[in-house]
Amino acid sequence: MAVNHSKEDGRYEIVEPAFDRQLAMDVFDALPPSHPMFALAELDVSVPLARIEALRAAGTRVSLFAFLVRCVAVAISEHPDMNTMRHGRRLIRFEDVDVNVPVEVQTPEGKFPRQVVLRRAQTRSAEELYAEIDAARRHHDRTGDVKDEDGWPRPLLRVLKYTPRPLRLAIMRRFMRSAFLVKRRTGTTSLTSVGKFASVSGFVFTFSTGPRATLFAIGGVVEKPWLYEGRVEPRFVLPISIAINHDLVDGAPAARFAIRLKSMIEGGEGL
Repeated sequence: MAVNHSKEDGRYEIVEPAFDRQLAMDVFDALPPSHPMFALAELDVSVPLARIEALRAAGTRVSLFAFLVRCVAVAISEHPDMNTMRHGRRLIRFEDVDVNVPVEVQTPEGKFPRQVVLRRAQTRSAEELYAEIDAARRHHDRTGDVKDEDGWPRPLLRVLKYTPRPLRLAIMRRFMRSAFLVKRRTGTTSLTSVGKFASVSGFVFTFSTGPRATLFAIGGVVEKPWLYEGRVEPRFVLPISIAINHDLVDGAPAARFAIRLKSMIEGGEGL
């Protein structure tokens, strides 16, 4: 990185983005247009946190994030419109809920999130999902891939690295026109978390759902005064944002889904 200086702007550096970062920017540019609705909710997660703490004390490896993945997957499976994807001019409604989650790993360019797809997450426990996320991180430390099934990007990335950007974007847009390819490679929905890195109150959400019906983002858990069973007391509260593709899902089924998801999370269902 070259350090530059000008009288008007002071000192600055020109930074060439790592290819992983450039590829991420290309993916965002290649996303098909959508018209998302956003639901921003604060959920009382005191009950699931207490149950997770008890499970850990008994030797069970589980996390709040894995529990949230399970809740999202089960709620989507009960409201199948939320598992719809665009396929050209048609729509495909899948039965299996494959949840795409980020796993931060160490790369030669520094820490970077790699995507792991948790298949049929609606049929699995929070403990099983936690084990797969942890196994993906350890697999990357040994092999450079987060999962065996993710070995396919390596030769593709080598080709894309030397492909002119307009052609690279055209390839990505073609890929995203197939609901089946998107599901096989990146899942039917996505859940990301910034709360694993900072417990800051507030919401985070994406700007587009792409070809999917739903995307989810969670912030950090904070303790705050909360009305619980008729009285105000300190509770642990989680901010969650839900992006819903209004091209694929109407408001009423989206609202019913959100109510069910809230009930599952706040009640610690499945723990």
